[in-house]
This record gives sequence, C-alpha cells and structure tokens, in this order.
Amino acid sequence: MSAVDDLYRENILEHYKHPRNRGTLEHPDISYEDANPLCGDRIRIDLRLKDGRIEQIRFSGVGCSISQAAASMLCEA
Repeated sequence: MSAVDDLYRENILEHYKHPRNRGTLEHPDISYEDANPLCGDRIRIDLRLKDGRIEQIRFSGVGCSISQAAASMLCEA
C-alpha cells in the first residue's frame, strides 16, 4: 500500500471517528434524506441559507464508515 493510500485511509477514519457538523438543524431551509437500499446506509443533510450561500449545514444518519466520513467531508467542504 502506498503513502497516498494510507493518507486517504487515515482521513476517512478521522472523519468517521470525529465527524464534523453531525446533527440536525431546527427549521432548515433545505433538508434532504436518502437511503441506499442495497446496503442500508441512510443520510440526511440539513441546510440553512443566507444570501444564497450555505450558512449552516448538518448531517445525520447511519451507515458504513465510508458513507459517514463522506457526509462529514461534504459538510466540511
């Protein structure tokens, strides 16, 4: 395994163990929830907007480490 693979694996595990923006927003402007019926992963994303830009974002749900880490990385970006 290469150093780049190790870096990606560490980043995924870091976001899985310490997710950013996990939770829900009260009265979000946009809320979207979806599920993968093949594996059972479920993710919900809540957004609050201000002047057409994302002011706050939160995610909740259950699933594998990759889906949870991906949601955390998306919210952080």
